[in-house]
Amino acid sequence: MTDLSKNTPPQFYVEPGQVSGGRVYLTGDNLKHAMSQRLKPGQEFRVVVEMSKPAEVIEAEVIEVSRRCLVGKIKGKFEAEELPYRLHLYPAILKGDKFDLVIRSATELGVTSITPVITVRTIPRLDESKLASRRERWQKIARAAAEQSSRPAIPEVREAASFAEIMDSELAGVPLLAMERREVTKTVAEAVGPAKEVSILIGPEGGFDAGEIELAFRKGLHPITLGPYILRAETASVAACAIIIDHILNRV
Repeated sequence: MTDLSKNTPPQFYVEPGQVSGGRVYLTGDNLKHAMSQRLKPGQEFRVVVEMSKPAEVIEAEVIEVSRRCLVGKIKGKFEAEELPYRLHLYPAILKGDKFDLVIRSATELGVTSITPVITVRTIPRLDESKLASRRERWQKIARAAAEQSSRPAIPEVREAASFAEIMDSELAGVPLLAMERREVTKTVAEAVGPAKEVSILIGPEGGFDAGEIELAFRKGLHPITLGPYILRAETASVAACAIIIDHILNRV
């Protein structure tokens, strides 16, 4: 199997001020990343200008590397192609590094946004200060995963919310609820149909409790199955994203 990463130039996200006069300037964390990639004069890389709509991708060649800055000469520019779907993931917060895996994998697959959810069975229980620091960390993980997978856009990791708060909000597109009880569920294809925007809620280990399921049904969420077997919570998030995206892309 060919390792495509060896043939793909490294990608970085930069602020508009880091592009000027036909040059691109990498500093701070971007410079550290470039140094870890061992970029040298003559090698190529890409940058995505943050806040550009549509996303502007710049192809550049390294012309100078120092301890303070890497300078690249701009060779070309193009607008990144927009994805033909919008997928909003609402995964229950998981303990340890399991949630990091959810953030990383969902970003690589191409989700639009990620909203951590606090459910009745969520472990651990985090206070507001810890949630704020975790959110900052999760956003950094999403950024790194987007760079590694050459995504033109970084998914937004939104502020964590309780299950009840999510139910009180407006869920974009077709709202789905991943469940284990197959007798009350549909397949992704049956639930999503021709839609191009989807919101999917994934429960914690042990799943949603009866009260949450009842509340979701009253809200109008569509229960779906991810297959015949019981999945770990982190696996369920990854599987759901992959199945939904595959369904939509196969119709485009």
